[in-house]
Amino acid sequence: IDEKKGPQDMSLAMNEKLTLLCCLFTMMLSSVSSFTSSVRTSCFTLKKHAQILPHGIRQPHLLFSSSSAEDNDNNSVGNSTNNVANISFETASNNNRTFQIQSGEILRTAMLRRGISPHNGKSRLINCRGLGTCGTCAVEITLPNNGNSQDEKGCIIKPRERTTKENLRLNFPPHGSKNQSPNLRLACQVQVMRGDVTVRKRTGFWGQGDMDGDLAEEYEAKLWFGDLEYVLDDKSPEKME
Repeated sequence: IDEKKGPQDMSLAMNEKLTLLCCLFTMMLSSVSSFTSSVRTSCFTLKKHAQILPHGIRQPHLLFSSSSAEDNDNNSVGNSTNNVANISFETASNNNRTFQIQSGEILRTAMLRRGISPHNGKSRLINCRGLGTCGTCAVEITLPNNGNSQDEKGCIIKPRERTTKENLRLNFPPHGSKNQSPNLRLACQVQVMRGDVTVRKRTGFWGQGDMDGDLAEEYEAKLWFGDLEYVLDDKSPEKME
């Protein structure tokens, strides 16, 4: 005899189905998104960096560059002195695992590149690949001095506060409970610039566990689709070999 499911079970089941649909939809659009993004970036760079030669000949500069002039300026500033950030990842398996990432990497991308999953269990496969809609990469982020920095150039993460997309997803069940940490962010939407960052992963398919509850087990990253796992990330610098 099947037991009747309560409202919470029905909500979780519906969320799993919505997450799976988001995953399938994202995979269908990933190749199109990657192609259009490359074309758009190349066109912008060609227009931005075209140079006028003495005889009136226009010569494209950095024709196939994958980043804008503004991005290059930001990277040059970061790479001059603070080109790395230190991540301390806390889980039930490893209370304090530390690793370095490049300045400007999206947290989710940085973790996947280093074989560490920001997702729990089956959500390593069933997730939106960085679209910011599934909520499975939710992590607690703690910064030194609570991240209070008056100097914009000294900011540790960007954006400092939750984006509209994050607020929408992190206030939608099963997220949004009163017992969740106010420091919960989506790893796919946070860019780490410099300094020391502490990241904690809570339990649950979506990492929605209470801030006073247990930490999740650490999971190894599974890149079933290779670099397409973070194809929607247009902010991280290129992977260093």
